[in-house]
Amino acid sequence: MPALPTNQEFGRERFRADVRATAAAIGAPISHRLTDTVLEAFHDNFAQGATLWKTTSKPGGQLSYRFFSRLQMDTVSRAIDAGLLDAAHPTVPVVDAWSSLYGGAPVQSGDFDAGRGLAKTWLYFGGLRPAEDILTVPALPQSVQARLKDFLELGLAHIRFAAVDWRHHSANVYFRGRGPLDAAQFARIHALSGSTPPAANLVDEVLAYMPEDYCVAVTLDLESGVIERVCFYALKVPKNAMPRIPTRIARFLEVAPSYDADECNVIGWSFGRSGDYVKAERSYTGNMAEILSGWNCFFHGEEGRDHDLRALHQDTGPTMGAAR
Repeated sequence: MPALPTNQEFGRERFRADVRATAAAIGAPISHRLTDTVLEAFHDNFAQGATLWKTTSKPGGQLSYRFFSRLQMDTVSRAIDAGLLDAAHPTVPVVDAWSSLYGGAPVQSGDFDAGRGLAKTWLYFGGLRPAEDILTVPALPQSVQARLKDFLELGLAHIRFAAVDWRHHSANVYFRGRGPLDAAQFARIHALSGSTPPAANLVDEVLAYMPEDYCVAVTLDLESGVIERVCFYALKVPKNAMPRIPTRIARFLEVAPSYDADECNVIGWSFGRSGDYVKAERSYTGNMAEILSGWNCFFHGEEGRDHDLRALHQDTGPTMGAAR
């Protein structure tokens, strides 16, 4: 495969060609009309942010793409104006409530499926935030707010990101847990998902790829409060240091082009009631690694120790499930 140019700006025509070729290579559906609508509605986000690809190991799954925004913008209103989202969607108040926290500091980003359009709206809360702040906003039903105690009992007391899934009426809440993560704590968190416990060798592999203070996402149904999935993430994994990955993920990482000089690949192990799978993300343009570094994300091979989190633990004392 020929070497790709690096650090090129986002170009609409090149993206159209790249999304078409990548979707074909992994057998994912694509709607050219929706792609054009997304690119028109969010042209400045793609031009000034970082764009990345995403897919899962599920056969025939969507090829997704996301912009991590460098702009402070109400992307939900823009999606509504473009016809990508219904203004009456019941989850809009949740995003509005989260966006208003901390004096309006949260930054919105967007996930899109090549075949279906808008998938998720992301929020970066501007740093390490108490889970109480995020999970007790009045827009959330009591069934969701009641989950807070389950997370606190596991030492999952701080959130940095959240994402709303518009089609599934769910939210992904991204915790930073104080580590190192061990098999016992992994099992406690995994049990939230209702999934069958994974094989010991898979657990060992996940643990080997976790930074010392780890990232775990929990997917919550925004009506019932049921925990649907948990997912553990490894960021910026070099291609020559990949864990065991399914064939579809390997194919995706091979064919999805990246024009960033500092290539960034992400692997996520997702466990849930409806089955387990692997997620993968790959940088495209706009220097994804730079944005994630600015948001204090930890990369594979780094120390991965959150000194702010550790200071908070020292101030409040250890919590059940917190690292030792």
